[in-house]
Amino acid sequence: MYKKAVLISSLLVLPIQATAAGSPLAAGVFIGSPSSGVTVKYREELQFSMGLDTLSLTADAIWKVSDLSQGTLYSPFYTFTGIQWVDDDKHEWGPRAGAGLLVPYDYFHLYAEGGMTWYVQSDSSLELEGIVGIRFDL
Repeated sequence: MYKKAVLISSLLVLPIQATAAGSPLAAGVFIGSPSSGVTVKYREELQFSMGLDTLSLTADAIWKVSDLSQGTLYSPFYTFTGIQWVDDDKHEWGPRAGAGLLVPYDYFHLYAEGGMTWYVQSDSSLELEGIVGIRFDL
């Protein structure tokens, strides 16, 4: 219950109206696997996440599929690569890659991501993980 209360209060603290139009930052909350927590996106290039229910840190570089394919048909889609650290006894850290979908609105955007993380600890393993979230323009 404590974890859900932190996520809900984080969402309520975020501004509903954009205070600085054109700001390069967006912040919000996400739920998924291996963790749920808060996220920050810088421009259309970098995103950072911190999981709160299972402590985790993630940093990703983002590439829009429309930039890679020179077509607007794929404009809501993007790919990402990065690294993830999770504080649990089974997984610790590893590189990750995947794809996502971003749906923009006036002052916020909804997004969903799915991908693989290759955890390299004593036993290396590939894990399929996914999240959904919302970010508000700051």
